[in-house]
Amino acid sequence: MTEHRPTLLVCTVGGSPEPIVQTIRHWQPVRVCFVHTSQIDIEATIVARANAAHLDLDPGRYDCFELPDGQDLESCLDRLRHLTPVVQAWLARNSNFQVVVDFTGGTKCMSAAIALHARQWRCLYSYVGGDDRTRDGVGVVVTGAEKVVHQANPWNTIGSQAIEEYTMLFDQRSFAAAVRVADEAKRGMSRPDRKRGLSALELLAKAFDAWERFDHKAAGERLRDVDKSANDLRAVLGRDRADRVLDEIQRFVATLDQLCATTPPSRQHVIDLLGNASRRNDEQRHDDAVARLYRAIEAAAQTVLRESHGVTSTANVPLDVIPSPLRHAWAPRAVDGSVMLGLQDAYKLLDALGDPIGQAFQHAGLDDPQRSPLVARNHSILAHGFERVSAAVFDRLWQAALTLIGCRREDLPAFPKLGDPTSAED
Repeated sequence: MTEHRPTLLVCTVGGSPEPIVQTIRHWQPVRVCFVHTSQIDIEATIVARANAAHLDLDPGRYDCFELPDGQDLESCLDRLRHLTPVVQAWLARNSNFQVVVDFTGGTKCMSAAIALHARQWRCLYSYVGGDDRTRDGVGVVVTGAEKVVHQANPWNTIGSQAIEEYTMLFDQRSFAAAVRVADEAKRGMSRPDRKRGLSALELLAKAFDAWERFDHKAAGERLRDVDKSANDLRAVLGRDRADRVLDEIQRFVATLDQLCATTPPSRQHVIDLLGNASRRNDEQRHDDAVARLYRAIEAAAQTVLRESHGVTSTANVPLDVIPSPLRHAWAPRAVDGSVMLGLQDAYKLLDALGDPIGQAFQHAGLDDPQRSPLVARNHSILAHGFERVSAAVFDRLWQAALTLIGCRREDLPAFPKLGDPTSAED
């Protein structure tokens, strides 16, 4: 016995009213939305038959949703888009409300269109069939022998809709949103194998979300968990797509382990900052991208000072390690014999120490107080001003940073994409 819940029945309508009357009798809907073409007179056929069967389908309980051409799949799909707000509004009324989509009636295009479009809805699929048919069992169901067959939305059951949405979000690097899609689909899934597959997807997105937030330890731990769930990932993504990701996981984990094991600042941390800046630029988030480039250039100076000159922190540089005449110029601002150095001062110190990176900083024009692209960062809303950073500013600073640090784009971590034939971004 079907549990009675307040039901919105959405059904395609063709020339035979009996299956529609049968599905109304079975579901006892509160409201019905008849999807039909202009050739069908809903009141004269369906409504009259339903009322004759004592189903009391009064005008306040149904709507007619007309399709322009029942033989044109594209136009049917385009028109059906306008049904989605109706369905969403119904489901939003109460958690107990349900939507049933019956695709028995109408043309094959109409049935295909509603089945395809309804995959995004939280609904049941319904079909009126029967074993007793005309024309030696190959015709229509004999009147009176109809049987309502129903099941959960198959797109939700196998997770296809969620996987498509997850893939799109993952490839856009909207990892937090991809996590939510996988989690919601998993919680609504009854099949254990699909739950495990969606859990693997959730872990994968969580790993890269953590990496984007510079939580390298969590990212590495979650990627190891994904590797342990390799078969589940293959089941949900397909072997080829999953193996492209799995083949790269060991490299990703090695990179993350190195970041965790290395005391910052280090070249590994500078490279990671550059990769993050590049991804923010791809998203047209130039202010965020330039902020990361600025930090990468600053960290590059701090790394060289620490590794090559014994200056462990630019926040507390002893005057006695600073060559003249800088020592005399900076002495008035010293506290307890030490000075704090910003980015420009760090590179001035490196130049005074004879380190090539100090000279390279000047050759790149980064020391110019008027024309340096670093000035645009200082005027950015993410620094000290309210100016928007342009793509041109990013490009100038990006090229300068790569030259200064001695890095190529190919050296940066390349996050995978699930929807592309190749595993990594270009």
